[in-house]
Amino acid sequence: MKLNTTLALAAATATGLLSATSAYGFNLKTERSDLFNLFNERVNQERLWMEDSSAKMLELDPETLRWTGGVDPVDVFFINEGAGYRNQLFYSANGGTAEMIFADIASPESILKEANGPMKLGDGASLGTFAGDTSLDFRIKANGANNSNGKIYGADISANADGLQHVVAYEYFDKVAKENWVILGFEDLFGVHYNEGGSSDRDFNDVVIAVRGVTGDRVSVPEPSSTVAVLGLAALGMAGLRKSKKEL
Repeated sequence: MKLNTTLALAAATATGLLSATSAYGFNLKTERSDLFNLFNERVNQERLWMEDSSAKMLELDPETLRWTGGVDPVDVFFINEGAGYRNQLFYSANGGTAEMIFADIASPESILKEANGPMKLGDGASLGTFAGDTSLDFRIKANGANNSNGKIYGADISANADGLQHVVAYEYFDKVAKENWVILGFEDLFGVHYNEGGSSDRDFNDVVIAVRGVTGDRVSVPEPSSTVAVLGLAALGMAGLRKSKKEL
């Protein structure tokens, strides 16, 4: 799925924004601390470079995320963020208009703590259900809470201003609730890494979310029995989630 390079990401009105009282009525850290901790402890360390050769070793192709129908809604949870920017998170369904999920992704609890950040780790918002098999795209607006002209970064590399990958995606199957999860990590800085003459840390931890109720297509990865860190793939050399749901 290719994304439009021009997005209708107008400033949200008071009625359109997801407020702390209406949007964050449920919290993964509170309701399922085991899952939250599993996802959070594997977030990549701040400024730990995920070289492109590692970042491209994705478990899932982030352009193929979809809701396949049923009665369960798609829920999105804020896991952590290591960003100096005040980023925003959007989604679109079947290539339609981009809708706001989180208007200001900042928290006094996050990797880079911001005392006036409005979010708590684990805060969640529900996107509801859709009409049949639905393609879903998630993207960020870099520093969108402070800059209405912030750059948009998503799964479609060709639509990103620098032509680089800005999203990594992994899957997890929760045996307790029998639910599919996808974990997404975003990079919010333009260009290549400092060591390559650019201005980005390329750590893919600037917005980290977990999405319940979606699946995606697998990409070429190492042997199915190998383990990787959820968001520190290869760069950290940590053991993470197994590659095959059958092993979970």
